[in-house]
Amino acid sequence: MNLTLRTFASAAAFTLVSLNACAQVTPAPAGPYLPPSLRSPAPSTPASGQALHNQAMDKLKKRFQEADLDASGSLTREEARRAGLGYVDNHFDQIDSAGRGKVSFDDVRGYMAKRDKQQQEQQQQQR
Repeated sequence: MNLTLRTFASAAAFTLVSLNACAQVTPAPAGPYLPPSLRSPAPSTPASGQALHNQAMDKLKKRFQEADLDASGSLTREEARRAGLGYVDNHFDQIDSAGRGKVSFDDVRGYMAKRDKQQQEQQQQQR
C-alpha cells in the first residue's frame, strides 16, 4: 500500500507540473492571420528634414527645462555642464553674446540658427 501511495503521489505531482507548463505556453496562431492584439506596431518611418529638426529642438528644449532647476528660464554655464548639455557648455560664450552669464533657450536656438546659416553659406562658397 505504501508503494501505491508513493506512485499515486508521484503521478499526481507529474500531472500538476505538466498542466502548469501547458498553461504557460501560448500557442502560435494558425495560418497567416495574426490577431491585432498580437501584432507588433509597424516600424515608423524615421523623421527627416524639418520634422527631424523639430524633434531635436523639442528634445533639447525639454533637457534645457529639466536643467533649469531654479525655473528662471535660463541656464548658467555650470547648470548646463551639470545637466550634460555639452553643446551649450562648449559654446556658452558665443551663445551669451551679451555677457550676462546666463543663456535662455531662445539664445541657444538663435545661436544654432545663426551657426547653421553660416555653415550653409560656407558650403555654397566652396562649390
